Amino acid sequence: MDLQGNTVVISPHFDDAVLSCGAWLATYPGSTVLTVYSGVPPSTVPLPDWDRRCGFERADQAVMARHEENRTAMEILGARGLGLGLLDSQYEGASRETGRITGMLATALTTLRPTVVLMPLGLFHADHLRVSDAALTVWRLFRQAMHNTWLAYEEALYRRKPGLVQQRLADLRAQHIQVTPKAGPPYDGGRKTRAVAAYASQLEPLGLTPGHGDDAAPECYWSLDAE
Repeated sequence: MDLQGNTVVISPHFDDAVLSCGAWLATYPGSTVLTVYSGVPPSTVPLPDWDRRCGFERADQAVMARHEENRTAMEILGARGLGLGLLDSQYEGASRETGRITGMLATALTTLRPTVVLMPLGLFHADHLRVSDAALTVWRLFRQAMHNTWLAYEEALYRRKPGLVQQRLADLRAQHIQVTPKAGPPYDGGRKTRAVAAYASQLEPLGLTPGHGDDAAPECYWSLDAE
């Protein structure tokens, strides 16, 4: 399986790609991280508990700060960051339509024409599951026409919840999708750790010390095949 070339990592939120695929991004500079929930909410949107725990006073302030954190992380890894502009589900007015995400992902991937696509396995968080399901729909529709390799990555932190990965793999098998484990690149203790540290506003609420948590564990990937 040729993993050289243009990689696109589909990331539900700003930090997901780096936490889960930072070693991959460090190994393959020039990759693109496509963040689905990158939209900035209006200043009038009530401040959700997560943003309050991260030290912010307004929801728009929180997302704009995460844009800056993400830019820093992308620079460290030599990656390009793009966003689909949808609102995170914690904000009022957020779209919860998987079909809309599917269309936007299909358009973006048709334009970017990646050699390799890394998509979230779809663990725990409703946003992650929606993005994973949308990506799977795109994969089904275009897997032969695009001639590229698709891998699902286990989302860091969530993958440590007991039985969660196994249940998601069983769900995929029930959808007639075969998944095969694939080893990721070696852990890059320098650049990945510095990239994770760039998401400074969320480290304390996540209980994460860069380089000393699940972000430093081996990255896990699964190849996809239709039965």
